[in-house]
Amino acid sequence: MRDAFGEIIAAQNLEVPPALMRFHSEPPERSFGVVQVESGHRWARLLARIAGFPPAMAQTRFRLDVAQQGEGHIWRRVFGKYQTRSHLRFDARKGRALERFGPVELELSIQVQQDALLVSVEKARLFGLPLPTALCPESAAMEFETPQGHLGFDISASLPGIGLLVRYSGHIALPDLDLRR
Repeated sequence: MRDAFGEIIAAQNLEVPPALMRFHSEPPERSFGVVQVESGHRWARLLARIAGFPPAMAQTRFRLDVAQQGEGHIWRRVFGKYQTRSHLRFDARKGRALERFGPVELELSIQVQQDALLVSVEKARLFGLPLPTALCPESAAMEFETPQGHLGFDISASLPGIGLLVRYSGHIALPDLDLRR
């Protein structure tokens, strides 16, 4: 089953590199890779921890678990001994992805630019209430295919007036295709 980004890619007939198409068409239950995490200043680090994001760390092992739940998927990102969990689903009415981190729900759009999938936060809600633009998280997130055929990512989140909350970048290796299907 396609994930939310796979649904958007299909609905908008976007051309993405093979590694991204493969991943979002049928996300593997478990993927492994490496990641490096950066964080902002003291107050930003506190907010990032409350949201469940990991602290800054040098290159470390990374695991992504994706499990179908209802109309979407649970994404569990494991950064060494830290983990972040979200629920990602496609909203066909809006043509966007909705990602929930605890009480925060983000409305995400995607576009393809220079063979990269760019993800933008369009709206945010806290406990179901819309946040004003001045309080809406900003994201500079992209996925791309590495020269080795891995799914590369560079994802950051910041808040107006606070600055960088978290940035993590790295890649996950995709499992071999099962050609017997």
